[in-house]
Amino acid sequence: MLRSLIRKAVVGAAAGFLTLAPMVASAQIWTTWTAATGPTVSGTVNGVLGASTVTYTGGFNDALGTGGPNYWSPTAPFTQSGQTAPTNASFIRLVAAVQGTISFGAPVVNPYIAFISVGQGGSPVAYTFNSAFSVLSNNNSPNCAFFGCGSFVVSNANKTIAGTEFSGLIQFTGTFSSITLSTDAPESFHGFTVGVNRLADPNTTVPEPSTYALMAAGLAGLGLVARRRRR
Repeated sequence: MLRSLIRKAVVGAAAGFLTLAPMVASAQIWTTWTAATGPTVSGTVNGVLGASTVTYTGGFNDALGTGGPNYWSPTAPFTQSGQTAPTNASFIRLVAAVQGTISFGAPVVNPYIAFISVGQGGSPVAYTFNSAFSVLSNNNSPNCAFFGCGSFVVSNANKTIAGTEFSGLIQFTGTFSSITLSTDAPESFHGFTVGVNRLADPNTTVPEPSTYALMAAGLAGLGLVARRRRR
């Protein structure tokens, strides 16, 4: 009887963890941008991000929709830490020094930005954000991107990344309604897109509190078994 109770408590908690595991490990979802033409110093590009929306307002050259070349392939520069690379060929292209704001239709948690070909030989381009980030993936050799291998330097308390033919993935930590950015130098071709985890989708319940509840329930069950055993 005692062994049976212990097994039920442990198995019940484990089953809850397994139920949540796919949600925690879900792949990223990436913005599909509406095609827009420029250049402009103050334009707007709308996008769809899962069940929500996202808007970029500021300088840009154009926004490429899903019908163009897939510059996110090969995927190695974007998947080194278990992420899913963008696959819809959609991104915002910049050729000049710009300022802009990414605004989310609903708050997101720990958003990503994926870059394509930032900077070129001998002419790095820097992106500066209003919040610190971590670099998760990059196209340092041998994980070359569509336009080859590249390099990057992070500075300004992890708010600035300067790339020379850099393609890769960065992530911000926290809950965001918007992110501001600026670039410091013109270049013939570079761009970015925005993504989130399915876990961070504003229409999805974040499971961490449930995880703690399951842990507490499992420990409570084991404590009950221990008390019965002492009696």
